[in-house]
Amino acid sequence: MSEMNELKEYLIKAGASKVGFADVNGLASQFIDFPNGISLVLKIPKETIQLVKEEEYEKYWKAFHREIGKLTKISHKGERYIKNLGYDAFALTMKRNECDMEKLLSILPYKTIATKAGLGWIGRSALFVTPEYGSAVALGGILTDMPLEFGTPITDSECDDCTNCQDACPVDAINPQKWNDRLNRSDIIDIEACGEYIIGQYKAGLGCTKCMSECKLTQEYLNR
Repeated sequence: MSEMNELKEYLIKAGASKVGFADVNGLASQFIDFPNGISLVLKIPKETIQLVKEEEYEKYWKAFHREIGKLTKISHKGERYIKNLGYDAFALTMKRNECDMEKLLSILPYKTIATKAGLGWIGRSALFVTPEYGSAVALGGILTDMPLEFGTPITDSECDDCTNCQDACPVDAINPQKWNDRLNRSDIIDIEACGEYIIGQYKAGLGCTKCMSECKLTQEYLNR
């Protein structure tokens, strides 16, 4: 088995639901020494998604942050594993990726690595969507100079005519057109309206995430 396949197997055993490899060379000047990206996808447990439907947002956020904690541990384990192979690596944790909560944007978006790795696509809601779990996923990443065989990037939305997330949005922030890699995020979602609502809800101990929970593929995952 190749080093790359052994790495993927290691990350899956460490807890990742899906793992993919992507060319991220030049996408973020802060990480120029790490041209290759490893996308980590962690499915959110069904019982955690059910908390959204029950509007138990405080419990939901605690459970969601536990999943982020798991991703952080997996990322650091992967970093150490790669360094032990003799390559350089950088666990792209949330602290290291400096997410701007007002813009809901990080230095190198995890969604970018994931779509370039071919693990899923950007939905109408601007959330990352997988065929297996819908939008009910948390994302992480590792950057490295280790040689990797990249996945085939997904450059168009595969949401077809589904408008579940758009219909569920309480502030009508989701535009009707589907994403493709020639559009900016602002073409498909009013991020100011979305961000202002989410931050307000979070500060009030509430939440939203309706676009995630109402996604057709999320519903299929919940019903399996």
